[in-house]
Amino acid sequence: MEWVHDYLKLLGISEKQASTPYLKHLLSAHRHVFPFENIGKLVFHDQASVTEDVEHFLWRYRRYHTGGTCIILNLQFSRLLKALGFQVFFLKPGGDHMALLVLAPETGEPLYVDVGTPIPLLTPLPLNKHRQTHVPLFAGEKVILMAGDQEGEYTYIRTIADRIVDRKWAFSIDRRYYLSDFRDTIRQSYQPDAQYMQQLRCEKWDVRKRRMLSLKNKELTMRTHNGGKIKRSMKSREDLLEVLAETFFLPKLPAKKALDKLEENGHLLWNKDRHISSF
Repeated sequence: MEWVHDYLKLLGISEKQASTPYLKHLLSAHRHVFPFENIGKLVFHDQASVTEDVEHFLWRYRRYHTGGTCIILNLQFSRLLKALGFQVFFLKPGGDHMALLVLAPETGEPLYVDVGTPIPLLTPLPLNKHRQTHVPLFAGEKVILMAGDQEGEYTYIRTIADRIVDRKWAFSIDRRYYLSDFRDTIRQSYQPDAQYMQQLRCEKWDVRKRRMLSLKNKELTMRTHNGGKIKRSMKSREDLLEVLAETFFLPKLPAKKALDKLEENGHLLWNKDRHISSF
């Protein structure tokens, strides 16, 4: 399939036999190229784009540097993995998130994979009947996948400085989900009061400098692999747009239009007159 070649070319990876090391390489590259962002969601406001075919997903990236949030990113990554010979299934942690269950080609061991999260989860996480060793991420952040009382049940727990943050995500690897099971989640994510319709988010793994870039509204956070953390507050729209273009290397993102959309709805206001932007 031609789109497989195009997908891998964007990732900077050649096609190889399915393996766990290859999966890890693909996952890291995907996080480096395709951002977790809601700018495209705000601008295009097109629910159909969430489940569009791979060719359109790749076209949007080339044209606008868009990636997406959890369902877009994990859905398209799952299609690539299947085309490369991996066995992939959908998971539904917390009841409204999409993650992936990938079977290790060498052993059939279940692996938790997620390219659609703002958390720097850069490696497949093994699932077994025992509590997992803490998986260190950045700046004191860790992930635990804790086995439940029932076979196949797990809880995803995220900690920072050994303190649990966010809500715990329960899920079962024995329940098989289909894309149709996420239709309500997609619809609800476009409601005016939905989380990613009221803020601006962009997260990206910078593999060259080994740092995680996180932009939430007016605050930029840069976390390094050795635990360092730098924060910077944006003073203007121009400052924010410059960060997306020159720090994230995503100059094509239609961020001006997204900022206009947020301001029109009373979110992310600035202390000076705004000017409605066009593409």
